[in-house]
Order: sequence, then structure tokens, then C-alpha cells
Amino acid sequence: MANDMPIDELIPDNYYGKILTGNYSEKLKKKAADTIRRLHMLDELDIPVIIYLAAWNKEEKTIWYEFVSKRFTKLMGCKPPEISGAFRNSIIESREYSCKDDYIDIEKKVFDKQELSGSRIKLRLETRKKGNTEAVYKLLFEKGRAVWLKDQASIESFQQDRIYLSLGCMTIISKEMEAAEEKERVAERLESLLNETGRRLFRK
Repeated sequence: MANDMPIDELIPDNYYGKILTGNYSEKLKKKAADTIRRLHMLDELDIPVIIYLAAWNKEEKTIWYEFVSKRFTKLMGCKPPEISGAFRNSIIESREYSCKDDYIDIEKKVFDKQELSGSRIKLRLETRKKGNTEAVYKLLFEKGRAVWLKDQASIESFQQDRIYLSLGCMTIISKEMEAAEEKERVAERLESLLNETGRRLFRK
């Protein structure tokens, strides 16, 4: 089995992460190596989602990727080691949705680019406390091209190494979000028109 192999033999070709070549526990390294191996196999199926394995140090609070899918690389238009910074810099808005088990009371929080600075890890960690949570990001690329992504992830902590692993997938939901935004704009215009009509009738 793969878990019985020496760590050096578990390091995949073109590895760009930090864990497998860093000073970390064997437990964390084998977990990361096994997950990366499985993600590579999944990526070969060319499934229509963006899959990744992210990690960060509890003290440094800097997210990096241990694995990114080919779709993620194509979307960001850069090499895998550069994706963390490119992704962070491209986000102009984030929406976090959380709900209880009954899925009735849904709470939405909207963060702009300034509010997001330094807060992504905090949002990630809160997913461990809230049950069902997902985030939606709006990315802005060159020539004004905007892309909406829905991000869902599970987080595992390795206290000995003070490292968190985030295994997740993202789907492109630009059409759905653009339709929702247009619906909101129509509702706002209608409300404004009704308010203006009411004021005119009141003046008469």
C-alpha cells in the first residue's frame, strides 16, 4: 500500500507544496501524500469541478496549495506555485452562507476586498463550528472578466505540526450569481419606483 512506502517515494513529480519536503511529522506527510495521490487520479477524470488541497501554519496564517487541479491552473492562468497569491489578489468580493441543520434559517455575510484582507483563514476555521457552511467568491481578471466560484471544503488539524489541511472543491456559478444580481437590481428599482409613486400621491 502507498502508506507503507518511504516518504521520499511518496513525493509526486513536479511537487510544489511544502509539507512533503518540510520538517513535519510522518503522520501529516503520509496524509498529504495519500490525498495528493488520490486527487491526481481524480483530476485525470476531468470532472467539471475545481479540486484542491490547501494548507496553512497556525502562526504564519499564510495559505499555500499542496495540490491544485488542471482546471484551477487554467482558470488562474499561472503556474501552481503562483496560484495562492493570484487567487487572493483576484478576489473582489466574498459571500459566506451558513445555516443550521434544518436548512431554514440561512445567514449571508458579504465581505469586500478590503474586509477580506487577512480574514480567509478565520472564515475557514469557522466552518468547523457552524456545521454546514459554504463561501462564494467573485474574482476579477484582466479585461474586466468576472467569475463567481462556490467553495466547499473540509478542514483537518494536525496539532503536532500546527498545520491545517483544507480539502475542497469549487464550482463556477457565474450564470447563477449574475441572474441573482439582476433579480436584486430589478427588485431595488421596483421598490424605488413604488416609493417615488407613494411620495407623489402623498403630495397630492
